[in-house]
Amino acid sequence: TANALCSFNFSYDEVIPCMTQRDPNTDSFPLYELRPDGTPYANLLELREDKIKNFLSTANFDGVVDLISIRYEDLLWGEDYTDDALYLTLPFPGIAGLLEKIRDQTKLVPDISAGWILDEDGVFRAQQLGVGVDRLDPYFVQWMEDNIDWDVEDLVGYSL
Repeated sequence: TANALCSFNFSYDEVIPCMTQRDPNTDSFPLYELRPDGTPYANLLELREDKIKNFLSTANFDGVVDLISIRYEDLLWGEDYTDDALYLTLPFPGIAGLLEKIRDQTKLVPDISAGWILDEDGVFRAQQLGVGVDRLDPYFVQWMEDNIDWDVEDLVGYSL
């Protein structure tokens, strides 16, 4: 079993269930990733912690010069973005802020004629996800606060 090739090319000790009779190209079905030692995660937040650490470790891969970590909500912007300006990880919100950060770190200058600065057609605008923080169940919020490793979240720009 140690050499078994599972669904989506996972190895036997990386995912549960290893094999399924369902076609991954046409069916949706749950696959649960395991810890590197083959044991299950206690909850999804523990998996997230390892995913964040793994993502950040790519900065040390051969050929990687720099890593820019971006929070999805920093790609959102609207008329009232100044309310959240203190929490941005970009110079300003939206794709223009991301391109500015890339330009600052690489000295590559993006093509301004592509329309990403004003984005009059909304092509470069990320869509709002979720229900909004005001509508979250308070018990869920408390569980999240109790179970998130805030030191790891801080590595990608989140804090309590």
